[in-house]
Amino acid sequence: MEQGQAETEGKGNDRTLGWGVLGAGNIANRFCNALAHEPRARLVAISGRDEAHVSEFAKAHHPDKVYLDHQALIDDPDVDAIYLALPHGLHAQWAMRALGAGKAVLCEKPACLSADELADVLDCAHRHGSLFMEAMKTRFVPAYGRMTDLLRGGSLGAITSVRASICHRFPDDIGGYFVDPAQGGCLYDTGVYGVSWLDALTHGRPVLVKASADRRGAVDWYDDAFLLMGDVPCELECASDRAMGVTLSVHCERGSVEIPQFHRPTELIVRTLDGSGETFTSHHIRAPYVVDDFFGEISHFDDCLTQGLMESPVMPHAASLRCAEVIDLIRTATSTGKATDPRRS
Repeated sequence: MEQGQAETEGKGNDRTLGWGVLGAGNIANRFCNALAHEPRARLVAISGRDEAHVSEFAKAHHPDKVYLDHQALIDDPDVDAIYLALPHGLHAQWAMRALGAGKAVLCEKPACLSADELADVLDCAHRHGSLFMEAMKTRFVPAYGRMTDLLRGGSLGAITSVRASICHRFPDDIGGYFVDPAQGGCLYDTGVYGVSWLDALTHGRPVLVKASADRRGAVDWYDDAFLLMGDVPCELECASDRAMGVTLSVHCERGSVEIPQFHRPTELIVRTLDGSGETFTSHHIRAPYVVDDFFGEISHFDDCLTQGLMESPVMPHAASLRCAEVIDLIRTATSTGKATDPRRS
């Protein structure tokens, strides 16, 4: 089998793809709503540990089968692809079980808790010839394509700096995986969206300049990190204890682009310098969803699976690894007080 190609025998382009969903939480509910609009796919099975909750989920989405055992879903021969929507700390374990069983895996962000953990998952995917993609839905909405086309067009010149700020206020008594020291906190939960935009817009190894965090116990509720992504200065700010909005700001030689709500983007605000280099003109680019913000990644993943790919050209394994490396750098710095340069290793 050639590198980058998965086994495709029996998976023709006209074949309906059977999906299984591991986990029956809120994000899985939104995923299944979008999946219902994908003509090449059907919801074969869902799995969860709480019988009453899974039963309610099944009433809403009508899967062919319901399991109270995740492994039983993985072993189902009618399941071609798995959407892994379990808490972050369970991603690596269940991704490798599914990949080892020959299933394609669309894994919710963050794909894993560290770059080392993700490397093990990707090695498993390659050994078994199974498609694996991190479910970074922002890369598959129209706004992402409009942004990349605009920057590649060259009218704004080279990127000079990027700032991504995603600051929400969660309930003070929030529980579950968010407050688990091993897998919780705002950097994993929402900051990863900003990290992915930094990865998509820049090139080169990430270097952390400085970072700080506000914590409750061992969980970060606010992070502010300054990095060099290649030669581009970047700032990533994320919070779960203060409502300061969500904005991506990309500054270029001859203007700038702003994306409000960049975790669910539907528009761009473009500012360009006139010929004198002194006056800005501004215009909006509308980029509404096709169906919703989940549909694009589902359709793209089905494309990859029917084409026999082992990774996505839009959210490739290298992008997920670079994002995981950035998160590793920030978490290490904010827990030890030291910034580390990966190029020294």
